Amino acid sequence: MSEPDIGVQDAISIGSRLSGAPVVAAQPARSGGNNRVFRLEMTEGPPLALKHYPSDGRDRLGQEYDALTFLSRHGITSTPGPIAKDPAAFCALYQWFDGDAAVLHPRHDDADQLADFLIGLQKLRNAEGAQNLRNASASIFSPEEAIAQYEQRLDGLRRASQDDPDLRAFMDGSLVPSTAIAIQKLRKRYAELGLNAAADLAPAQRALSPSDFGLHNALRTGDGRLRFIDFEYFGWDDPVKLVSDTAIHPGSDLPAADANRLIDRLSRAFMAGDDAFAIRLDVLYPVFGAIWCLIVLNAYLPESRSRRALAAQGADLTVRLAGQLDKARRLHQTICQRDPDLAPR
Repeated sequence: MSEPDIGVQDAISIGSRLSGAPVVAAQPARSGGNNRVFRLEMTEGPPLALKHYPSDGRDRLGQEYDALTFLSRHGITSTPGPIAKDPAAFCALYQWFDGDAAVLHPRHDDADQLADFLIGLQKLRNAEGAQNLRNASASIFSPEEAIAQYEQRLDGLRRASQDDPDLRAFMDGSLVPSTAIAIQKLRKRYAELGLNAAADLAPAQRALSPSDFGLHNALRTGDGRLRFIDFEYFGWDDPVKLVSDTAIHPGSDLPAADANRLIDRLSRAFMAGDDAFAIRLDVLYPVFGAIWCLIVLNAYLPESRSRRALAAQGADLTVRLAGQLDKARRLHQTICQRDPDLAPR
């Protein structure tokens, strides 16, 4: 269970204590399903960001604070600098970034800015403190691990689909058959190459990943540059998952040409140090795509956070669920377009 959202007066009190300076006002901003952020006006100096985290059994605060501390220490200025934290209050204080939500007004060069950030991030793989960073949330280090995550998510939604014929038709008629083909091709390719699909990726081949990364977690400054927020999932992961997730993420909804350019740029960067990268990307991309289809459909799970978020937005939940199903269908079509063998017969 999550702690209840803190109020404005709580934010002023906690912010004053953590900053060591009086807070004049606190304004809720960038609220979401996983946290709540306040913009703090200070008596002196620039505004600060106070972030309140849910107590859901995962150390979101620690993971994000450690990540942003690491990035700040090594000169990254496009992510918020950490200032102070209070784990007991589930709060942390950060540098405030002004800017508009990038996803509301996407630009042609966004894919390149996303790629630039991720490529620059890999230059810190051997930097001081990097080996102490945690694994990314839902990290995957072998093909069989990816398949297991897909199957686990599928099991939960199968139960939910029993009461929804449209959901069941999509899963049984499209998603499951195409993913079965993708998994078969993956295992066959690995066997032909003499590779072990259950073996973990060597630490030297792993990537630093924000995990939940894209335009949905980016702000655009007045000069058009992107700044990135929300690093609760940051850590080590398979670079193939990083590339796939960033290109596929429905929160960015990148046009096909931009997604392909992003994949190409990141692939060239990772292939330089990993001879098997292109093979792994080819066979794993549709599996990660299927996982994302299931994530989009999480709203159908009775106890899911996304379902509660949709319900809180009002209107007819049935209509909103149908919208998520349509989004999953379109995402699945995009994945299948990369490999005609996956298209349902």
